Amino acid sequence: MDWSDEEYCLYVNAREASSLWMILADYTRSEDEKEWTEHIPVFRRLISQWSSRGFLKLFQGEEWPADLKGREIPPPEVDSVLSDPDNWRYEEAPSRLTCITVGDREITELREPDA
Repeated sequence: MDWSDEEYCLYVNAREASSLWMILADYTRSEDEKEWTEHIPVFRRLISQWSSRGFLKLFQGEEWPADLKGREIPPPEVDSVLSDPDNWRYEEAPSRLTCITVGDREITELREPDA
């Protein structure tokens, strides 16, 4: 499969149930949160597209791991959650965590040719 750097980063982080800020830190290989913000629109678009097609799921919870202890964000709420800048920020002691996981469809279907 021929992934863009952003797609591959998202794929890896989804398999690890990463928080949204972790995606940005991994992609930039930086702890500079100001640098992270310029990449939010790309990842917001990818997460929205992939989740609407069943390749990703989004979860929110009060503690880690959000995908096990929180609630799944229903499709109509995904864009709203992704548009909230607070969900992309690192916090030492967060009151809310937002993470992505793999969805019900194999993410590898994104690049497989039509039969």
